[in-house]
Amino acid sequence: MSRPALSALRALEIIDVMAGQPSEKFTLSDIVRLTGTNAASCHAILNVMMQRGYLLRDPERKTYRLAPVMVAIGEAAARHDPLLAQAKRVAADWAERSEREVVLTARAGEDIIGVAGFAPARIPNTSVRVGQRVPLRAPLGGLFFAWADADEQAGWCSPDDDETPFAVRAAHEAALALLRERGFLVSLRTVEHGAFTRQLVQAQDEGLAESRLAVLLAAMDNGLYQPSEIEPEAEYRVQTLSAPIFDRHGRVLYNVGVVYPAEPVSGEDLLQEGYALVEACNAGWAGERIIRKGAE
Repeated sequence: MSRPALSALRALEIIDVMAGQPSEKFTLSDIVRLTGTNAASCHAILNVMMQRGYLLRDPERKTYRLAPVMVAIGEAAARHDPLLAQAKRVAADWAERSEREVVLTARAGEDIIGVAGFAPARIPNTSVRVGQRVPLRAPLGGLFFAWADADEQAGWCSPDDDETPFAVRAAHEAALALLRERGFLVSLRTVEHGAFTRQLVQAQDEGLAESRLAVLLAAMDNGLYQPSEIEPEAEYRVQTLSAPIFDRHGRVLYNVGVVYPAEPVSGEDLLQEGYALVEACNAGWAGERIIRKGAE
């Protein structure tokens, strides 16, 4: 792989930071701190981005924000991706039907990015925000890899290559197999999951060290924190119920995630909702539909 152009990488990091906090404006010091760029280089990059119309600068407060050209770029991207309209429609319809928060995410390189969020007015948005990035690293993002080719699956199951313990790799492989069988992911509420979610907010506002991130992911690393069996008569404390949306080539482009309240849900209801969400996500897809055990 060729060496990345550092200035281009820093410019993309600046866009990512601002997209993840769209209501904020950033000083030069803020951007330096959040991207790890030295002040002189950062100032030069910001000037180029302003000249090209990607950023606007408040002359009084000396803060920066994304410019309207980014809206045009987003509209152009949406025109090239008709599947996005379907994904948004599924997420919006499910939020209205279930009266729960629903988050639409996509794969963005080595991250998962928030694409859209829908929720009744009485429910605050508590999950991934639009534009926010989350590391696409096991155990996160299994839905984007469960139907991928063998090499991609192997890379996700062994994020540290030869240093990944065999037991961890085997647990990830089993988790992907379970996702393919069910067609959806049930993420249970756990202390580790809650800690990671809280740290995401801090990561956006203050930055999160890679070492701390690795510790949090390792704590969550228990087979995608999904139940190995869903018993109809049992009760489960669910964090999210998620299902993939495929393109015509069978690749997972989007993930629809339904955020559950703290109250337990019966296994019977959870199974029914999981199968129904998969059916909604499969609607209109030209490829082979997912067949799940018990869903016929």
